[in-house]
Amino acid sequence: MPQVQMKPSYIPMTISCDHCLQEQIVHMQAKTGFWQMAHQSVKCVKCEQYFDVMIPDAIVAGPFLPLKVSPGQ
Repeated sequence: MPQVQMKPSYIPMTISCDHCLQEQIVHMQAKTGFWQMAHQSVKCVKCEQYFDVMIPDAIVAGPFLPLKVSPGQ
């Protein structure tokens, strides 16, 4: 029986810490239709301080540090 590949049910979104300005990625729940903006708190991966973000849906994972791409790739 063939394996069914599920599409991810999240959208990656870049946010920045208000305290240290570190960019990080969160996975936001993917929905169709109207989105309601909501305040959520996130713990920074660098300075470990909490900061508020306003995004259109629930955070389902993260934050993660963004992947660095080497020059020439």
